[in-house]
Amino acid sequence: MKAKRMDITVSTNKLQQSKEFYMKYLGFQLVFENDWYIELLAEGSTTMGVSFVLPEFEAGEKFTGKGLILSFELDDVDAEYAKMKAAGMMIFEEIKEKPWGERSFVVNDPNGIHLYLYKSIPPTPDYQKIYDSFKA
Repeated sequence: MKAKRMDITVSTNKLQQSKEFYMKYLGFQLVFENDWYIELLAEGSTTMGVSFVLPEFEAGEKFTGKGLILSFELDDVDAEYAKMKAAGMMIFEEIKEKPWGERSFVVNDPNGIHLYLYKSIPPTPDYQKIYDSFKA
């Protein structure tokens, strides 16, 4: 698997406090925010980010609320999905397209950490409007 980008996602009920800390003290920049998810990138980087998600939300996959989610952007998520499925890996969430612009699936590593494997795709118009609102 050749990853193009890796992000860490923390499950927390302290979305705003986390955002403020990373922006104020570590210089991260806000690239997306809604009621259940915040995404930050390191200043000047397009490949290093940290995100925060509510433990339970309606818009996407359910997260256990324990540990971390490691997100890997791939060139060919379908090939990785087929390879892992053929190897008999337990797929925690089957591959599907997300309205925020990702085709993804989820497996767990041996420690129970979610691995969110995705390929960027065009977002729905509603999500594109949100993304556009964060562009300077």
